[in-house]
Amino acid sequence: MINKTVVLGLAACATALSVMGAVGCGGREWPPTYKTTGIVTLDGAPVERASITFYPKEGQQPANATTDASGRYQLTSFNADDGATVGPFDVAILKFPAIEIDAVPGGVPFDESNNTDAGPSPESLEDPENELPEKYSNHEKSGLSATVTADGENVFNFELTSK
Repeated sequence: MINKTVVLGLAACATALSVMGAVGCGGREWPPTYKTTGIVTLDGAPVERASITFYPKEGQQPANATTDASGRYQLTSFNADDGATVGPFDVAILKFPAIEIDAVPGGVPFDESNNTDAGPSPESLEDPENELPEKYSNHEKSGLSATVTADGENVFNFELTSK
């Protein structure tokens, strides 16, 4: 029979190890990131609401951002706007239609006539269509790339063409 003291000791060690694993020693360390920004244009005009993703070529962390009304972006890897890790990246850029939701202040009162057993319309199940040329949506075929450095400005402007 196993000694009760041994069992309690093993249980205490297992509990301590799991607490240390959950809490960690001084928090999680992320690799350093560097501010990475730029502007996305299509035929010279800024692209608003474009999703830009930096895909790592050498195993570093991916980074992404969404462009503002002037086409500007600032990448995020771990925390908002923290930038990208050092290294080479392939880049993909996509833009999907904005989802517009009509809202009524205070909500809409329940109306029994709105109940239905019909499923969603076929149009609502279709994937939204990318508003940019398809070639830019695949990071392996887009022809877009960037190399983030620890001592550079890391500004990457992408001038897309519709042709």
